Amino acid sequence: MVALLVLSLVFLFLLTQLPVLEWGGFATKPVDLFSDIRVDEQDLDLPGDAEWQEEGTEWLNEGGDSLSSVEKDEPQNRQVVPDTIRVQETADTLLVTNISSDTAEVGNLPRRDGDVVLFEDFSPGKNGLSHLLSSLKERASLGRPVRLAFLGDSFIEADIFTQDVRSLLQSRYGGSGVGYVSMHSDFPGFRRSVVQSGEGWEVHSVLKPKEVDWKVMTLQQQYFVPLEGATAQYRGTTKIEHADSWALSRFVFIARQDCSVELKIADGEWQVFPVAGSHEVQSLAVEGQTPRFQVRVGNTPGFAAIGVWLDDVQGIAVDNISTRGYSGLSLGALSRERVVQMDSIVPYDAIVLQYGLNVMTPEILHYGSYARKMTEVIRHLRECYPHTDIILMGVGDRSRKANGAFVTMPAVVALSEAQRRAARSAGVVFWDTYEAMGGHNGMLDYVANGQANKDYTHINHKGGKRLATEFVKSLEYEMNREGL
Repeated sequence: MVALLVLSLVFLFLLTQLPVLEWGGFATKPVDLFSDIRVDEQDLDLPGDAEWQEEGTEWLNEGGDSLSSVEKDEPQNRQVVPDTIRVQETADTLLVTNISSDTAEVGNLPRRDGDVVLFEDFSPGKNGLSHLLSSLKERASLGRPVRLAFLGDSFIEADIFTQDVRSLLQSRYGGSGVGYVSMHSDFPGFRRSVVQSGEGWEVHSVLKPKEVDWKVMTLQQQYFVPLEGATAQYRGTTKIEHADSWALSRFVFIARQDCSVELKIADGEWQVFPVAGSHEVQSLAVEGQTPRFQVRVGNTPGFAAIGVWLDDVQGIAVDNISTRGYSGLSLGALSRERVVQMDSIVPYDAIVLQYGLNVMTPEILHYGSYARKMTEVIRHLRECYPHTDIILMGVGDRSRKANGAFVTMPAVVALSEAQRRAARSAGVVFWDTYEAMGGHNGMLDYVANGQANKDYTHINHKGGKRLATEFVKSLEYEMNREGL
């Protein structure tokens, strides 16, 4: 009797593991023994404005900073639907409704034009890409590369997505090299666009905000203190187009005391550069086409390395500035003085913000608090970089298992709409990553095609290339509109 009961339980469990089968237009349903008692996440009505707080960032809300202002006015009810959505906003409500037209609109802005996911320009004069487009138009006489910075979290870690944005743009508009690279990586082999090695660097990151010197912090959100005999080496690779060599190798740092820095390209001799102590950002450059760059620094008190830049002298440059587990909120604490110093060395024509993975949780459908804080961050960046366009990317699709099958988390749509509101409030450009991935259940297609990890959250290098194609398509749409 007991054996029969055990066999029955095993049989029922095996039934729950059967995949959905399709034939002749019919499909089986997943076996779920607890479907009558399980509460589907999409049926939940979560009250109030879930006040999100990133672990370790309580300091952002100290001292009456503008980022600490969190109102409790988020709408109480939000209907999340699986199809293409339209957002209608009033002072007190946020409604999500179905639309069936080929060209979706958000407010008064179109979301798509055919297969192109459009940049939604919320700037007052609808000129949110003017600096970038102007530089692209004048790139032949600019005297430097047209440069974009992508700031993000683990979604673009290891140059995923950005390596292909870079190679696509460089193939069409010139340029070489991978731009910014840190002094140290815990997983150097994960990044395919550059071969990085070295030792002797103490990492100071935004992830431990109480342990960093905020007067040193730059847009890179980390810096590196050299120990005795600190070295770093960078080699090009043929795995990614235009990443095998570059024309200008730069080392950017702050040296508060007199010291010397050694640099070397290719198989040449080490060059020793005397450095005068200063509290400002300094840069050393070695010109010449090279597949390799090396840096050597002694243990000098008051020395902080920001990173290296491996670039061409023209064309397109794309910097990947990603930090795993980071929300982007501390960018609102950047020193304007430090930004001005960096901008004189590494000017940006556009800064693209890709954040959200570390904010989104399945149980939270209201992100008004985060949207308001991100609005303040964007406004601060616009003040720090007045001649740089800001583009906010919405969070990408993410799935979780419900009733035996993976489906888009409703929190994805909720956070994406909150990010769109932040872009609108700050008057910058918004790009809908969720829509570019295919919208509802887009992640399932990425996973099925080996373009995303089985966590149904992170795209991989193949998926990054697919998404990069969509981003470049959107950018070239804008360029074509301007006759570029």
